Amino acid sequence: MNNLVLITSVICIENKPLSYSNIRSVYSHKERFEQTKKTIQTIREKIPNSKILIVECSNLNKDMTDYLVQNSEYFINLYYDEKVRNNITGLSKSLGEGTMTIYAIKYIKDNNIEYDNLFKITGRYWLSDNFNYNYFNNDIIIHYINGDINNTCTSLYKLHKVNIDDFMNFLNRNINLMYQCIGYEVLFAIFLKETKPNNIINLNKIGVNGYISVSNDFADN
Repeated sequence: MNNLVLITSVICIENKPLSYSNIRSVYSHKERFEQTKKTIQTIREKIPNSKILIVECSNLNKDMTDYLVQNSEYFINLYYDEKVRNNITGLSKSLGEGTMTIYAIKYIKDNNIEYDNLFKITGRYWLSDNFNYNYFNNDIIIHYINGDINNTCTSLYKLHKVNIDDFMNFLNRNINLMYQCIGYEVLFAIFLKETKPNNIINLNKIGVNGYISVSNDFADN
């Protein structure tokens, strides 16, 4: 299968509060950049036949921009559109994630990018030793729930191309919930419930690690 991997990324974070935390990130811009480089490295190592689309939204320096452009097939930075930037860097983390995903899908469609599967991974997270590509090499939605069907992991998931229009429409219909600061994990769980259950697999471990931005807690999903 041809795999397109979407990395949603905000490396040079602005010092603004989130709805659930006054601290947006405990990491410096340099640390966030190094963590994102690891994201890219593990994609190249573990997902065959893959191309990378990075959707960034921050005021990167030239060295950072050059690295991301050179190490991805597709790169867009939404920082320079003020309205879009305010959505992504505001109080609602889900509005930021949803906005970046909507723009990514629009970019894919506008540029006629061919793919079978769309992986989404959060920048700064990386594919772990538990990641097994054989579980993803199909036309099924692959995701991970840690004990709560109403709150699913969104640091890594995989959709097949037949799901993309439905997902795009779902996100556009639920912008108001994002403005209300619904958790993106909760929102994605709602999308899964609207999808045919025989087209979904929930893995016990999906194979993604990372450090939570607001707290430095280690996530092993």
